[in-house]
Amino acid sequence: MKSILVTGSQGFIGQNLILALRRQGKYHILEFDINDNLEFLVEAVRRADIIFHLAGVNRPEKVEEYESGNVGFTKKLISLLEEANVKPAIIFSSSIQAKLDNPYGQSKRRAEELLMDWAERHDGTVAIFRLPNVFGKWCRPNYNSAIATFCHNIAHGLEINITDPERILELVYIDDVVSTFLNLIEKPPEKGAGFYRVEPVFKIKLTEVVELIRSFKESRTSLVLPDLSDPFIKRLYATYLSYLPENEFAYRPEIKIDNRGQLAELLK
Repeated sequence: MKSILVTGSQGFIGQNLILALRRQGKYHILEFDINDNLEFLVEAVRRADIIFHLAGVNRPEKVEEYESGNVGFTKKLISLLEEANVKPAIIFSSSIQAKLDNPYGQSKRRAEELLMDWAERHDGTVAIFRLPNVFGKWCRPNYNSAIATFCHNIAHGLEINITDPERILELVYIDDVVSTFLNLIEKPPEKGAGFYRVEPVFKIKLTEVVELIRSFKESRTSLVLPDLSDPFIKRLYATYLSYLPENEFAYRPEIKIDNRGQLAELLK
């Protein structure tokens, strides 16, 4: 049985990945998050066949936390690998912002460089994913995801703020990310360090996303289903449903009565 270590296990991607791993029922899962005991991480690194390095900082209170949370923790992970003299395959969730010169992007790029250096020095295996915006269930609203914020606020009848309506969002869906990660367990990446992608990637205007989400809310009264043949709409609608208040999962259909009996229209 392969042992899988997931750092950042309580984060958005981590939670979804761990659920999928548990459903597989064939892996020994080792979970590590920011508040866990470091001694556990020492032992987990020794036992892991594959490490999904998802831990990181993307919305800190202080700029310095980018360095400690993204670069510093990656350094610590590498030092534990070297002390234990082990080289599991490492799957690293980086960001497309690693191409930019903002503090977050710089810290992610430095973490990439550290892992690539480790792979070169130890004949190791590192798969780097520069992920665009990831959306889907369990993503925290009003934090760093526009999709999560819009879905949550519109579903709860709250105001939303659109600062740049023409902005193009580049998006991947959480289930597609998890599926790609799972495939790498059975078919590990090649030796060395390389960059990998999650497909499909969706590009859409911010205003178009908001219009779609608002139409999902309206569909609860119009009973007209969205076009679920469209891959993006299907994924976005599933995301929206995960943010509905519990008392809105059920709704009372309109019942029409005449001398022939009763008719309830559930969907159109």
